[in-house]
Parts: sequence; C-alpha cells; structure tokens
Amino acid sequence: MGVGKEFVGLVPPKDQQPPADYNNAPAGFHNMVRNQLTITTWLCLGAIAQGILFLAIGRLALAPAVLVVAYKALLTYAQVVGWVRNPLMDDVIMKKFSAQIPDASGHYGSKPADNDIVVFLIGARSHHPLGIFGPGFKELGDYFDSMAKNLDKHSEEFGFLGMTAWANTGDSKTCPEILSVGYFRNVEGLHKFAHSEHHMGGWNWWNKDVAKMPYISIYHEIYHAPPGNWESIYVNSRATGVNSIKSRFTDEETGQTKWASPVVDASRGLLKTSAGRMSRSQADVHEKLGIADPY
Repeated sequence: MGVGKEFVGLVPPKDQQPPADYNNAPAGFHNMVRNQLTITTWLCLGAIAQGILFLAIGRLALAPAVLVVAYKALLTYAQVVGWVRNPLMDDVIMKKFSAQIPDASGHYGSKPADNDIVVFLIGARSHHPLGIFGPGFKELGDYFDSMAKNLDKHSEEFGFLGMTAWANTGDSKTCPEILSVGYFRNVEGLHKFAHSEHHMGGWNWWNKDVAKMPYISIYHEIYHAPPGNWESIYVNSRATGVNSIKSRFTDEETGQTKWASPVVDASRGLLKTSAGRMSRSQADVHEKLGIADPY
C-alpha cells in the first residue's frame, strides 16, 4: 500500500528566507491590543474623541466617521458583486488538499503519514487589570520571540518544522489566551531545545520572577503522533495549521537552501479519505459505499 508516484506538492519551493514570524505579524499585534478592552469601552472612547472633535470644529466632526462608513459599505458591495478583488480570498487554495511532511531533500514520498510528528502547544495569558501591559508580560513575550527566532535559525538541529499563533477568545471578553502551536519531527528534538541555551535564559527568568507575577499564566502540552496516526484535510482554504509551516531542505541539483510546504493534492489517490491519509486503507471506502467523493 502506498507504493507509487510521490504526492503532488501544490506550493513551489522558494529560494528565499522563511516566511515572516507568524507570532510577530502586524495583524497579530493589532488584535492583541484591540482585545485588551471590551467593545463597549472602545465605543465609549470613540464617543469621547468624537465629542472633543465636535466641540473643536462643530458638525464637520461627523465627516470622518460618515466618510469611512460610506467607503466601507461601497467597498463591501463592490467585492460582493465582483467589481473589485476580495482580499479575503488571497492565497486561498481552491482545491482539496492535505499535509505531508517533506523529508530533508524536500520530497513527500508516496505513503501517507509516513513519519512521526510532534505537536507542541504553548500558551500564556495575563490576568492583570492592564492585560498584556501588566508588569512582566512584555518580558515574557520578548523571551518567547527570541526562542521562536532561534528555533527557526536552528530548525535542523532541533527537528523544528514551524509554528503558528492563535488566540482563545471563547472564555473571556478581553485579554485572550495566546496560544502558539509548534510542530517538530520528534520529541527528542523538542527536549533538546528545552535544555539548550536558547531556552534556558527564559526558563531561568521565569523561575526567578514567577512569585512576583501571579497574574501571568503559562502552560504547554505535547502530543506525539507516530507514523500512520495523524492526518488532515482542507478544502478551499488558505494554508493554515500544519500546512502553514515550512521545512528547510537543500536542493540536490543546485545545492541551494529552499523551503518546502507540506501542502499536497488530496483530490485523488490515497489522500482522498481519512483512513487513506493515515495509511489504513486503499482509500476505496467511497466506491464500496456507492457514493461520490464528498469533497
């Protein structure tokens, strides 16, 4: 089972530096700051600013808000009817695709889920009245950013594949829990990093100062999935989750360093079904049931 042509990658390798750090993206910082206050508080702050402007210039103070709302409404209509490009569709892969981790040469192989994968969840939250602006949280973020950069820099040494960032907004109106999801080739590489100089600085700082910062929560979870025990499927989606990571490899012909995406075509062959993507069937369950491919 699984013998045949290599899976088809959908994102060409890039002769460039890895993508910008997901955790430091401008949109991520913008959302973190915005989520420190409730919608009611932001509206009240806006009303105060509008009132001050009204006292200064009179009715003209209404013009900026009216113009912005009108512009947004017209732009949304134009996008709906197709007059202008919808930026939300940028980078969407209009296909059924899955993730297969490329090897050190950038090859995907022909057997699904043919390698270990370790999922590392690490999170933090500030319960301080000032949220992320409370004492100590910036230092925590600085240490984490340094660790993430060193993981990228030494990815081959630690078997690091990549990381994405998320925010849990389901249990609090403000100050959401920040979650980073990292992917490694093996647990040994993750533990090696945990005991390296790149991690020990932040670890020592936390152990020394944790008593001063009882309002800061941190945690991590590790999940190790051996070969044949993981799979993924995406339809008309951006490369998110495990598909948003990049793996460094050396081009066999040119000797250049390139970056491979895990995104592979899942519209045919073994990758059509969940069991097939875990190397547990020939992906023929739909034919046996007499139904068309549901995707």
